[in-house]
Amino acid sequence: MPLAPLKASTALVASLSLIMPHPSLISAAWAQDADLRCLDQSLPPCPEGERPEGYTPAELAEFAALAAQALAAEEAAAEAEARAAEEAAAEAEARAAEEAAAAEAEARAAEEATAAEAEARAAEEAAAAEAEARAADEAAAAEAEARAAEEAAAAEAEARAAEEAAAAEAEARAAEEAAAAEAEARAADEAAAAEAEARAAEEAAAAEAEARAAEEAAAAEAEARAAEEAAAAEAEARAAEEAAAAEAEARAAEEAAAAEAEARAAEEAAAAEAEARAAEEAAAAEAEARAAEEAAAAEAQTVEEAAATEAQPDAELVDPTIGDDTDAPAAAAADTGADAAEIVEETLDADTVRTSEEDFETPISAAPTEATTRNNSQGLSNIEKALLVGLGAVVVGSVLRNGDRVVENTGDRVVVEGTRGLTIYKDDDAILRQTGASVRTETFSDGSTRTVLDRADGTQVVTIRDTRGRVLRRAVVYPDGTQIELFDDVQPVAAVDVQRLEDQRPTTRNLSAADSDLIALRAALRETLAYDAGRSFSLRQIREIEQVRRLVPAIDLDTVTFASGSAAISAEQALSLVRVGILIEEMLFENPREVFLIEGHTDATGSESFNLTLSDRRAESVALALTESFDIPPENLIVQGYGEGFLKVQTQSAEAANRRATVRRITPLLRQLAAN
Repeated sequence: MPLAPLKASTALVASLSLIMPHPSLISAAWAQDADLRCLDQSLPPCPEGERPEGYTPAELAEFAALAAQALAAEEAAAEAEARAAEEAAAEAEARAAEEAAAAEAEARAAEEATAAEAEARAAEEAAAAEAEARAADEAAAAEAEARAAEEAAAAEAEARAAEEAAAAEAEARAAEEAAAAEAEARAADEAAAAEAEARAAEEAAAAEAEARAAEEAAAAEAEARAAEEAAAAEAEARAAEEAAAAEAEARAAEEAAAAEAEARAAEEAAAAEAEARAAEEAAAAEAEARAAEEAAAAEAQTVEEAAATEAQPDAELVDPTIGDDTDAPAAAAADTGADAAEIVEETLDADTVRTSEEDFETPISAAPTEATTRNNSQGLSNIEKALLVGLGAVVVGSVLRNGDRVVENTGDRVVVEGTRGLTIYKDDDAILRQTGASVRTETFSDGSTRTVLDRADGTQVVTIRDTRGRVLRRAVVYPDGTQIELFDDVQPVAAVDVQRLEDQRPTTRNLSAADSDLIALRAALRETLAYDAGRSFSLRQIREIEQVRRLVPAIDLDTVTFASGSAAISAEQALSLVRVGILIEEMLFENPREVFLIEGHTDATGSESFNLTLSDRRAESVALALTESFDIPPENLIVQGYGEGFLKVQTQSAEAANRRATVRRITPLLRQLAAN
């Protein structure tokens, strides 16, 4: 079995016991017969100061002191060992606490980084902690063995010498302190490493937070920028609306100023007319007298008709073409071979033809100028001459034979007012006048005319107009002798049941040329009747009865705009008609009998007569633009102005949407007449 080393105090006592025999042994020795000797080997009595046992009191005191010293040293060593053990335990606990704190800090840092990394690091730290614990246990065991070895060596050294024991103890303490210092250094390193890891984790978290904050800041900045752009777009839209409103107000102001100027011009013109009226009335005195007699009779008849009209439920829903004195057959349409009262032949050139880019020479509400009557030796335009012969008057303010009163005369157009409202008269052949063509106009005694227009390619267009300049019949004769009739209002036609059309008609289709594609526009132009009325209609019925016109779709030419008070169309504006122009050209190539109605409309600013004249002039300009820019014969187009009668936007203020031109394909209405 292993031998436990003796402590230094135990060895010292054992040595002293060998030196100092037990008293029982001394008593036995005294009982023997041996000789006793003193320290100097002399026989007793020994010298004073020596004891009989062989040791002097000084030696015994020295031995006692040594024993006490050894015992004190042993107690001091035991106390030192206990203190060292306590310190080691405290250091171990502190180290364990520091390591636990470091492990906890590392675990917390790992958890804040990512869960997977935290688990891996925790596993590694657990393994490291286990290894450290194992190493600590091994170190403790080794330290215990070393301490045991040291204590054995110290005991042996203490047996040899107290100084060597003290030196050994000092060396052991130094070793322990070194170990403690090493442990503290290792703990400090581990704490520094843990602190560095914690700091790195904090810095990583801070960096991640900064990155997230940067992303959020960028997102916030992007949102703010988007909000600013949206606000800017809204501001631009609002500015555009305000600009449009300002433009509309400015346009209204311009039109009001123009209306005022025209009114002033009308007053001045009235004064000028008063002077010209004397000469004109002298020339037409006989006609005026006859007109006065007929006017009195017409007035009486008008009173009777008004009384009859009041008995009807709704006067507006009556065919306005019935009961008109113009229903009488025109002499120009007779097949009797009657001779014309006047024949005028001319070849048209650039000076005698108006284009769509040119405005009319005479302003509205002004008296006809010399320019408008330059081709008339009697000072009257063709339409004025026809009206003078057929109705007896053309001067503004004069009363016609049928009781209507002239309220507007621009030379190219005359507006009259009667019981059925305003009516405009004009030369329907005006759009046929193209440079290079030859025109022969035959005027008959009743004021009706027959016009034959010859083109350079041999095509001939024959038009019959009534006493008010309205076209009654139009036919085209091609160079090979082929003749087609576009329409014929000479033949009698039944009255239109307007109330029935109003009650049974479907919703009208209205398209925008600006907002519709080519397919939709083509479909609208090729569409047949939206409602089968069971009959056909005359051209005049189509022109004057809204319920009849609404049987076919309408296309608003809202791509064309006009300057205030003007009927001219710029070249750029004419280009906006390209889609509608191509479609009309395409349909005429397939069927040269197609007929299209070009309508003119205005807003409600200005007088009714002014707007009616302006709208009719603008419709004529649109028709001219179509014939100038496309292969569209003018004889296939009919022009009609409606003034402010059909507002697209119900307002009495200036409104651009109401200043428009509209095109309708009226062939289905007329072709039924041909089929019957």
